[in-house]
Amino acid sequence: MGDRRVDCRAFHTVPAFLGALLALTTGIAGQQNTAPSRSSTDIKQLLTDVREHQKQIDSLVDQYSCTETEEVRELDKNGEVKKSTLKEYEVFYLGGQGVRRQVKKDGRPLGPGDQKKEDDRVEKHIREYEKKHGEEGEDAARKKKEQADISTFLRVSKFTSPRRGEFRQHAVIVFDFAPNPDYKPQNKTEDLLHKLVGTLWVDDEARQVVRLEAHLSDTFKVGGGLLASVRKGASLVFEQARTNEEVWLPSYVEAHFSARVLLFANAHGDYTSRFSDYKKFRVESVIVSLKNKK
Repeated sequence: MGDRRVDCRAFHTVPAFLGALLALTTGIAGQQNTAPSRSSTDIKQLLTDVREHQKQIDSLVDQYSCTETEEVRELDKNGEVKKSTLKEYEVFYLGGQGVRRQVKKDGRPLGPGDQKKEDDRVEKHIREYEKKHGEEGEDAARKKKEQADISTFLRVSKFTSPRRGEFRQHAVIVFDFAPNPDYKPQNKTEDLLHKLVGTLWVDDEARQVVRLEAHLSDTFKVGGGLLASVRKGASLVFEQARTNEEVWLPSYVEAHFSARVLLFANAHGDYTSRFSDYKKFRVESVIVSLKNKK
């Protein structure tokens, strides 16, 4: 039970937990020029409008790259930090989804061997995306993505208390969400999202998410709980910042969780990511850069 190698495996549940939520939040975006009337507070209509404008926003997001600094802190049962890992990534977007290329660990550049493995992994990811994108077509790929995020969110959640507010000097619509008691989840993604309780802030004009607060209302199990489980109460805060007055992009992620792995290993932790230095670029430049390093 004291084996750190096994203990650390619990932290692999964090990307799965965050990944589903971030896919949801980065998917809830819209085109500001075609936003509905500001008088509208129909939450489901708001999210439906957002989905209809996803293609335009994805094309904007795909023009940007940034730096992400990620810190994962393992905690003991008393909440004291027993291990902390700091990683730095170069991030760019494909189809509105972030692709991370690690460049540093604990403040130091990766060694030549590790960096080559990372570069090869990223280049492979790009090639696979381009191949799949070409085979299925843009609309088919986008439809699959929507089915995994916004449409799922609409099915599994109950929305309440729409109200107006302000976030970073922008007018927003704020609403609460909780599990829809009349819906039975059909897969693991739906199961995870169906367990979420929280609050969402949406830019009233741009129809994009600017902040999300959520927590698990029940334990989320992987492999029926035999492989791992993230315990009830695990929480997430996600924020975006307005960039170049055209699109909201991730700025901050914070998560707190307690997990169990293989029925006996327990882990508690905090996760924080900060995004900075957004700039426009072309994904082709990433491929050329990676090739030049070989």
